[in-house]
Amino acid sequence: MTPDALTARLATLHDVVSKVAAFTLERFRGRDGWTVETKGPADYVSAVDRDAEILARRLLAVDVPDDLVVGEEQGGNATGNYWLIDPVDGTANFISGIPIWSVSIAYVLAGKPVLGAVALPALETIIWAASDGALNVDGPLQTIEANVSAAFGTGRNRVWPTVHRVELEAEIEAAGYHVVSLGSCAASLALVATGRLAGYVEHGTNLWDCAAGHVLCLAAKKSSVIVLGQIDQKVSIVAGAELQPR
Repeated sequence: MTPDALTARLATLHDVVSKVAAFTLERFRGRDGWTVETKGPADYVSAVDRDAEILARRLLAVDVPDDLVVGEEQGGNATGNYWLIDPVDGTANFISGIPIWSVSIAYVLAGKPVLGAVALPALETIIWAASDGALNVDGPLQTIEANVSAAFGTGRNRVWPTVHRVELEAEIEAAGYHVVSLGSCAASLALVATGRLAGYVEHGTNLWDCAAGHVLCLAAKKSSVIVLGQIDQKVSIVAGAELQPR
């Protein structure tokens, strides 16, 4: 794929995530008219998740009709080059009225995330980038000075054994950080990219949760590594500061 083609897709990405963010924020503020279900134990989904993904797919079909699209709610063929959508990451926060949730969209080239955008609609911020480009921020959560954060984020899910997570959190605390779990992998990685979290780690998550945030961290010149796991195509994401004593 040519550099011009990627640049055009980055513009498409920004446009699509902006429109999906506006749609989800409107639904967040007007909570009537949508239902909540569970896909599994403590795995929530709302009609907004489904409608937001449908909107994202429809918008992408206008600009890049021949591109493959994979989404959390509708699936797809995750091979080669494709768009990867998490329409609402942090659904439990969303349905609870907590403003830390995100819209996450990435473009994957030859199996590698190279474009990413994470919108934090309730915080009026969109962060977007190419992995080898500059970090762009629309809204109030502009980047802040590196290495000042006292907080280090961890994810929680039913694949990552609790005992292993607790051991790692003890290591993080021993390194001098305050451990926080915000309930959205994508939002947490966006906060690493902008300097608000020193780092983030989660084992047993999904690629759609972390692909866009991974790109943002790389654009911000922060360390970020995605490792494919052994169970159900789950992945691990480790971003930001190494755990050295402070």
